[in-house]
Amino acid sequence: MAKKRVLFLAHSAFRGGAEFCLDTTLRFLNRDEIEPFAIFPTDGPMAESARKMGIPVEIVPFSWWMLYEPSWWEWKNRLRIPFRVRYLKKFIQKHGISALYTNTVCLFEGVLAARALGIPHITHIHEVLEDRFMQPRWFSLPKIVQFYYENSVRVVFESDSSRKVAEKILCDAKLAELETYLQKSAVVSNSSRLTLADAENFTQKEAETTWKLWKNFGVDSEKWTVLWLGRFSERKNPEMLLRAVEKLPETVRNALQVLFVGAGPLEETLHTQITTWKLENSCRILPFQEDIRPLLRLAKTLVLTSYEESFGLVLVEAGMFALPILAVRSQGPSEIIQEGKNGFLTDVDDTQTLADRLEILFSDPILSTEMGRLNRERVLEFYDPIRNTEKLASFF
Repeated sequence: MAKKRVLFLAHSAFRGGAEFCLDTTLRFLNRDEIEPFAIFPTDGPMAESARKMGIPVEIVPFSWWMLYEPSWWEWKNRLRIPFRVRYLKKFIQKHGISALYTNTVCLFEGVLAARALGIPHITHIHEVLEDRFMQPRWFSLPKIVQFYYENSVRVVFESDSSRKVAEKILCDAKLAELETYLQKSAVVSNSSRLTLADAENFTQKEAETTWKLWKNFGVDSEKWTVLWLGRFSERKNPEMLLRAVEKLPETVRNALQVLFVGAGPLEETLHTQITTWKLENSCRILPFQEDIRPLLRLAKTLVLTSYEESFGLVLVEAGMFALPILAVRSQGPSEIIQEGKNGFLTDVDDTQTLADRLEILFSDPILSTEMGRLNRERVLEFYDPIRNTEKLASFF
């Protein structure tokens, strides 16, 4: 049987949750059955990663119709939409593309090209489609959601919660095609970028080599370590963890270290808050790390404090290293975490409960180990990259 050629459209070539999910999908595709092509809006780490996999990569500066940054360049880029759609059509015809996959609701030009040529289109939604989160945008959410359902053979979500949000928009719009649209919904959980082999084969010696490099940041590899991974942004809400640490008993606070690892607009604010709240003995900020395995080997637990999270990739990656996890109760984390079994959930900005849960894990190593074991079992059952990539590939 001839390979099916699939074109993957990415909204960004830089590091992020949706970007990592696409990278994982491309990495674990069965290349005996599917021949992938990829188009990114700019060059960047994710585009380079695709090239290293031997995937043909093109650069096309797409327009976003949601979550864009208003600017003169953005308005100018809109004028090029007809030319980009024509380019995509020619690319599809030239390379014999038989299906097209768009990795976010930010992009729409691929949908137009696929519709014009009559080839199947798959939309993968990594966002929670609520009005407060999806600003700015060109059109109303009902119109945008209807557009994807009308022109896609499948609309894929990374959690059941985010699927329900989108389907409620359709139901509230009272569309005549509602039943047909709802049949197109599918949930395929995001996959861990790491496999069990990645975790088990990463030796203590390899980890210690990296830990030595972090001594300049004040990292103590002997301390009980809490890990926070992500972008230092308002939505990710890293300040919540700082406030929780401030509420810990002094004996606990001085016995552990909290590592904030990443980059973003709130980085200077975090440095200031750590100094102001006198948390220098327990809190450290590390720059973004390409390889997170040393961090996961060092940590005793991982915390995710986002106000809103359609999935929560770092939670399942922590599971591969058998870590118990804590997160704010939102769409994705509420499905990943089974309260009291593989981790704990807390309400937005409930810093006291977060502090209490941290103290429980710190004070009860037997409970912490058992939660970590259950988290690994859950990740292997639901978030295995090979199994979930096969589910996605079946839509092609």
